Amino acid sequence: MDSHHSSTAPWVAVDVGFGLYAMRKCPPRTPSLVNTPNPSTTQSLLPLPPDVSPLETMSLPPRTTSSLIAPGLYVAPLSARQQAARALPSHPTKIPSGANSYHPSPLRPVVPADQCLLMWTTPHSSSAQASLDSQLPVENQSQILLRFLDSLSPSTRQSYGAGLLRFTQFCDRLHISETLRMPASDALLSAFVADAAGSCSGESVRNWLHGLRAWHVLNRAEWHGRDLLVRSLQRSANKLGSPFKRPLRNPISGEHLLCLHHHLDVHSPCGAATWAAALAAFWGCRRLGELLPPSAAFDPSKHISRFSNFKSSIVNNTKVLTFHLPSTKTSPTTGDQCILTATNNIFCPVTALQNHLRINHISTPTHLFAFITDSSSYQTLTKSQFLHITTEIFVSHHLDPVYGHSYRIGGTVELLASGVPPEIIMKLSGWSSLCFLLYWRRLDYLVPIAITRAWTARRNEFAQKFNLPTS
Repeated sequence: MDSHHSSTAPWVAVDVGFGLYAMRKCPPRTPSLVNTPNPSTTQSLLPLPPDVSPLETMSLPPRTTSSLIAPGLYVAPLSARQQAARALPSHPTKIPSGANSYHPSPLRPVVPADQCLLMWTTPHSSSAQASLDSQLPVENQSQILLRFLDSLSPSTRQSYGAGLLRFTQFCDRLHISETLRMPASDALLSAFVADAAGSCSGESVRNWLHGLRAWHVLNRAEWHGRDLLVRSLQRSANKLGSPFKRPLRNPISGEHLLCLHHHLDVHSPCGAATWAAALAAFWGCRRLGELLPPSAAFDPSKHISRFSNFKSSIVNNTKVLTFHLPSTKTSPTTGDQCILTATNNIFCPVTALQNHLRINHISTPTHLFAFITDSSSYQTLTKSQFLHITTEIFVSHHLDPVYGHSYRIGGTVELLASGVPPEIIMKLSGWSSLCFLLYWRRLDYLVPIAITRAWTARRNEFAQKFNLPTS
């Protein structure tokens, strides 16, 4: 009876890990190797549970899209999302814990934050996927997903992933069913915003909603975030979240630069690279992330190379050095120019850059601010390493704390105080909107300078017109 039942019982595919499937008979059954023609072939490729038949005795599984890699062993094809994820830069993945934990679910695999948009799904995602499968091959679907993700910077994708996490935690806490999480109704979004208001800044809430919207767009779901009630609650979140706003970044001042110059060994490889990067960010009014990479990995399509096109010129008897930045925040694909004008003093960016290139003479294509190490190889100066070196110096001398944007802000303040027109500074630093005004600091210093300069110019104009002496 048992043998007869075992011979006629149907087989089912069993996931044994790593995308591999073996065939298992429906219970109850007792596998036997007695009638196996060739005992030497009965050893399975992977250790299997006791109710799994030897791989040599398995018939083809009821899948037409699987790939047979060994008798009875099949690899499931990658989905469009999996293919797109493989094309993204890899990051170490940590198991969520503490404030970042959420209820585990097959719909939300553990992935890096910048892949949550892609890999976290809902029941709605499955129905939308079925519609796509009936229209497009998997390869074309993967292309669509990748191009959508390319429209967002890596930091934006990571920020949006945080929004999905907070929304998931909120829904888990209220036991919201998976089917109601997408499309998220205006009532659910309103409750989410109201719950977050007063516990974080309004900017954080706004970024979370941007992430949820991108998630809905990617999964072809209707978005209700423009509802009037949702928008009203966002304004409330802005008001209640003001205590959580980060304080304004302090600008790098002349005192900071002088301290750096005194305590950096500008004749050492690392010191020369650090000093050159600091002055390039300051006088070029550039974001530090546009000059220094986040990691040692060098990508010439995104990072400035020492083999880039450098142009040197003389303007009003002053040397000017210009080079191309492959990717900037406002021009991620076409990039922008970094223009450094000599100051003819110890803070000269042109002299500092030439000194760096002379000391760190590297003949292979690498990052502009790479420096030679003790082992006669070279190392890329990263943004985090730069900030670690400079912050230690500033803290030890009790100077105001500064951050990456502080160099850009400090350069802007210095040029404004020198009388450079604001529109020239906007063009120099790559600002594309009037948000440039948000980075003005020390208005108690800049405004009187601009007013007295205008008064002086008017008095001199009046004196010249009537041949009066100027003071």
